[in-house]
Amino acid sequence: MRRIERIAHELRKRSENTSKSDLEKGRIVGFTANEISSELQIARNSVSQDLNELVNQGLAIKIKSRPVYFFDLYVLEKYTERNIQKPANQYTSLRDYFGTPKVKKELLSVKSKPEETTNDVFEKIIGYNGSLKEAIAKLKAAVLYPPFGLNVMLTGEPGVGKTMIAEAAHKYLTNSRGNDIPFVYFNCSEYYNNPELLTAHLFGHMKGAYTGAQTDRIGLIEKANGGFLFLDEVHRLTSEGQEKLFTVIDRGIFSRVGESQSHSVNVRFICATTEDIQSTMLKTFLRRIQVVVHLPSLFERPIEERLELALLFLQQESNKVSKPIDVSNAFLKYMLERNYTGNIGQLKSNIQFICAQAYLDSLTDKTDTIRIDNRFMKVDDNMEKTPVEGFNAFTEAENILLIPDQYSITAEKLLRKPVPEQKKDIFYSFLLNEFIKLRNSNVSYQETLSILRKKIETIFDYGIYQKDDGNQVQTHNFKLYDKMEVVLSYIEEFIPYKLNEATKNNLRNHFYSLLSVVEENKKDDFFLYSGQLIINKLDYYEEAKKICEKIEEEFQIKCPPTELSFISMLLRDLLRGENKSQLRKDCGVVIIAHGQSTASSMGEYANHLFSQQIIQAINIPIEQSVNDTLEFLKKLVRKNKYQKLILMVDIGSLLYFGNIISEEFKIEVLMIKNINLLSVLELMREIIYESTDFNYLLSVMNDKNHQTVLCRKGGYRDKRVLIITCITGIGTALKIEKLLNDTFGEYFPNDLRLMTLDYEETKSLERLTPNLDKNERPLAIIGTFQTEIPDVPFIPLDVLFSEKGIERLMIVFGYDMANQKNEKIREAISSRYIQNLSLEAVVNYVNVLNPQKLLIEMMQVYRQICRQLDIHPGKLVMLRFMIHCCCLVERLAVNVDSIKPIRDYPLQENENVFDVIKLSFRNIELSYNIKLPPIEIQYIYELIYD
Repeated sequence: MRRIERIAHELRKRSENTSKSDLEKGRIVGFTANEISSELQIARNSVSQDLNELVNQGLAIKIKSRPVYFFDLYVLEKYTERNIQKPANQYTSLRDYFGTPKVKKELLSVKSKPEETTNDVFEKIIGYNGSLKEAIAKLKAAVLYPPFGLNVMLTGEPGVGKTMIAEAAHKYLTNSRGNDIPFVYFNCSEYYNNPELLTAHLFGHMKGAYTGAQTDRIGLIEKANGGFLFLDEVHRLTSEGQEKLFTVIDRGIFSRVGESQSHSVNVRFICATTEDIQSTMLKTFLRRIQVVVHLPSLFERPIEERLELALLFLQQESNKVSKPIDVSNAFLKYMLERNYTGNIGQLKSNIQFICAQAYLDSLTDKTDTIRIDNRFMKVDDNMEKTPVEGFNAFTEAENILLIPDQYSITAEKLLRKPVPEQKKDIFYSFLLNEFIKLRNSNVSYQETLSILRKKIETIFDYGIYQKDDGNQVQTHNFKLYDKMEVVLSYIEEFIPYKLNEATKNNLRNHFYSLLSVVEENKKDDFFLYSGQLIINKLDYYEEAKKICEKIEEEFQIKCPPTELSFISMLLRDLLRGENKSQLRKDCGVVIIAHGQSTASSMGEYANHLFSQQIIQAINIPIEQSVNDTLEFLKKLVRKNKYQKLILMVDIGSLLYFGNIISEEFKIEVLMIKNINLLSVLELMREIIYESTDFNYLLSVMNDKNHQTVLCRKGGYRDKRVLIITCITGIGTALKIEKLLNDTFGEYFPNDLRLMTLDYEETKSLERLTPNLDKNERPLAIIGTFQTEIPDVPFIPLDVLFSEKGIERLMIVFGYDMANQKNEKIREAISSRYIQNLSLEAVVNYVNVLNPQKLLIEMMQVYRQICRQLDIHPGKLVMLRFMIHCCCLVERLAVNVDSIKPIRDYPLQENENVFDVIKLSFRNIELSYNIKLPPIEIQYIYELIYD
């Protein structure tokens, strides 16, 4: 959970714990940043910053007093029974909010909020965090990419907003840089059949360049210098027209028509087309456009965004005529069911036409308000219709009143449906909302049902175990309340004990939610298809069926099939409730995961979900070493005196922690590897409802495809492996292995083995693991280039060959360098190391060629390269060069296969350096009848400069 979300949750919790009467009487004044800071252990200034952001987002209110108080806006709206519009800090106390009249349910008035000052103009675009999120992210990256940005192609149907997006990209860059940047618009269809006129328009012309050219004239490209040239309908450019732009794009130069000299220009192109670019544009032109951004059609966008667009256009018309517009919900839904071939542009035009008609009616009727209702539903009835799903979920108001002002609407108030007090149950509320979102996002029915089916058990747990506020569910319908009590009593007939009040309260809320779903969704897809949401295996099926029949009998409804799943899971948990496995205090459950809050987020979620504080978490920020993490775990085990431990880890060396803890503390450790939230929740379910027996958990977790192993009371000791690799091949790694064996000898730890691997086999943990035995773990990697294996120390060759090389290795092996005895061992090893590491000795590892002759020749090559490139590398670089190149020449001479390149060659900016290296090795190639592959030249370059 992000920090701001934690703060919002805490503010909501505190606000909900207040009573309406205390607020009205002024007993509750709100909550300070300092109070929330103390509770969450977050810095006060950070809490204050996030609270103010929640106010800006319309999620909280701010009371301007000393000190400043905050309160959750949703809770206050529920207590005051009215919609509170921004600015929400207009009063100096909470009790003042109770002094205004209630809003009538049948009419929701929307007053637009002022535009907030922000440099990110994209945030004002509807769909910024929705259907346009990916497109906007691409555009931001394209315009900000140094030094001058990238060229962009915008694709999409007519009217989807390509020009608006292009203009927003220009304004975004202008705001980012703080200075004016040109933006020049050009519609390519205007000159597509006249190449000469097109050229003159784009590039400009000199006086007398052609008939009618009476003066010099600059072109659009020159006008756009330092900014953007927007080419609309770019598919109308002929092949010749596209080719004319190549020089500008490739080299940044152009010439006016009739001019011999060239001018430099810095222009980035934003192109827009409604056609398939692969069939209408030259491949050579497309190759020069680095970023392609597709904008979705109106009906590819979710219902929330379509509704906001319609409200935005209605608000703009209200602003134009300075009159309120009262639009019915039925008409809005009617408008959104039309299939607009012109997309957003056509929707806007249709709304303008309807507003014009309604405006005329208001003049005739002499009313101050423009009313748009069922009368206008036939205006565009010839258009194709697609029913919209879930429209009623966005507002309970029958009408929406848009009041004219100078700002544009966001409709955030309208799209946030208040949940009545009797609808706290999360099961149907969450399930229905998820269903609507998935159905409006082009996800197929089968995929939708599959996703929801997997979520049902988690939703049930969260709903039935959520903390009760201690207040009885309030209702004025005593007859309905009595029916609930009958059903609750009937449920108790199937369990051997009485339900506690908290569970009863949650079930009452569930019944309210059930009744609401049945009433509101009789004809909707959710009700029709909910039968397919029944989870595959239902416990206590016959008993659950009888309870559902009782619910139908008492409430006179037809239960959706999903209710059978709910009652089945309810019975399963109630019947197991008396026999819940109580975790012994001497058994710990710990999550360890990489990230600032990854482990704690999963742990908090699972603990909250099951209302038990079972899991402890250890986070691994990027700056924290694996050894520090292991020490944290040891301290935790030692402090709590655990006699057994369930350990959940994600990746890297954490996978070996189980054996380390098992050996050191002589306890059993159940290890669950490569965890995610699903594996954490499934483990919690098993240890709470089934058993904490490790043999049982080992079997059931592996059956659920969660990698689980059991380390039995020190029965294992991981063997450690020191991996030696070299990017130029296994031969060099073998020579380094021999060097280390000759140097360390009897001082190698008994549980350590050396292993040489090709560089490719060490690039990831997945590639490395097959080379290790079952009880082996990588201790460290020695090589030229660092791999991406987390938590495994890497020792580069230049460190290995330095004065600190021996000490670094001894630390990795586990020697305590503060111990005087180990210091004497270091001196003995260093003496051998210095002797073995002399250049002549290292090169003597060359077995086939004459090492003395090769050493002299390679030194000449090295000096020639340094002289021609005017560089002066240190001794360690020279040592690396000599070792690498002597081994390389021998490898090529005996026809060992070259390794495959891991990156492209050559790098264009280094061509001069590559030529120097290649020519310097010419005599070596002739002398030994070899040829250096281009990739080897690149490696030599990196050895010299890295």
